[in-house]
Amino acid sequence: MSCNTEKKVKKSIWFIICMLVIGGTLGLLTSFGIAVVVEKTSDDKFCTMCHTMQPMADAYSADVHGGNNPMGIKVNCVECHLPHDGLANYLFAKAQTGLHDFRVENFGDLDSINWEEKRKHAKHFVYDSGCMHCHVKLRDVTMSNPKAFIAHKEYFEKRTNKTCVECHNNVGHHNLGDYIKK
Repeated sequence: MSCNTEKKVKKSIWFIICMLVIGGTLGLLTSFGIAVVVEKTSDDKFCTMCHTMQPMADAYSADVHGGNNPMGIKVNCVECHLPHDGLANYLFAKAQTGLHDFRVENFGDLDSINWEEKRKHAKHFVYDSGCMHCHVKLRDVTMSNPKAFIAHKEYFEKRTNKTCVECHNNVGHHNLGDYIKK
């Protein structure tokens, strides 16, 4: 091999190494940035910045999931209101929901929203995968409690299409109807 050809090969190798390092660094920084944005836009402080969400925020604060429990544990809004069945689905639903809420808040007729009517369709914006993400041991606990077992038997045996929120309709927002009426 000639000296000139060797130099070209070495240059090519260094170029490839530099591109891999730069690409890897940019990929990591982008991933980190996305993770930070997802985290910062996941809690009740962010989700209730819009005044139309105030009744939901108040009801959430009064609920055990909103920190009104002996341990003060709070569940972020996205734990219930986004699917937890895969990262791509989670991020897609987060973007879709965020864009929808932004559009409605800024360009929609907010006075025409019937919040009580929307509550009847909670199963479309509260995900069982979110419930089961936190309540992973629910099936085991339910099996040891006859009353809970009977109530959840069809669900765990997949003999019903009912979702968690169809039976637990006030979960996450204690007495939400009262706060909406104010």
